[in-house]
Amino acid sequence: MLTNQQGQAFGAANLRGKTYVANFVFTSCPSVCPRLTKRMVEVQERTRDLGDALHLVTFSVDPETDTPEVLRAYAQKYAVDTSRWVFLTGQLGDVEPVVVKGFKMMMGKKMETTPGMFEIVHGERFVLVDGKGFVRGFYEATNEGIEAIERDARSLASN
Repeated sequence: MLTNQQGQAFGAANLRGKTYVANFVFTSCPSVCPRLTKRMVEVQERTRDLGDALHLVTFSVDPETDTPEVLRAYAQKYAVDTSRWVFLTGQLGDVEPVVVKGFKMMMGKKMETTPGMFEIVHGERFVLVDGKGFVRGFYEATNEGIEAIERDARSLASN
C-alpha cells in the first residue's frame, strides 16, 4: 500500500478500471525530473477533455525524502489537477517492487565520487496502463512520445 499526496492510503484497487499514464520522478531532482513533470503537465492539458476517463499517476523514486507534504507542494508548483493526477510515495520496500517489478522500470541509488553522496537513478519513460491493469506501452518524453501517449490514451479511454 502506498500513500498519496494527501496522506491517504492508495493501492491498486484505487486504479482498478481506470486508464492511466504513470511516470517516475523525485522532487529534489535538479535535471530530468522537472522536464518529465512538465511533459506530464502537457499530457494533463492535452487530455483535459477526457476528464475521469484518463488518470495520471506519479511515483516518487525517492520515497524517503518525498513525503506526502513534499509531494503536495510539488503538485501545487506544477498546477496539477488533483482530481485526475495523484502523486504516490510510501516505504521504499513498498514503492520499489511496484516500480521495478510492476512497471519494469529501473530504480535505485548509486554512489557518487563524493563519499556519502548518492545519485538516484530511475526510468524516464511514461507508461500507459489500461483499465484492467495491463501495461499497454512505454513512451519517451519527446514530442513524438507525448503525441503517441495522447493518441493511445484516447483510444483506450474511449473503450
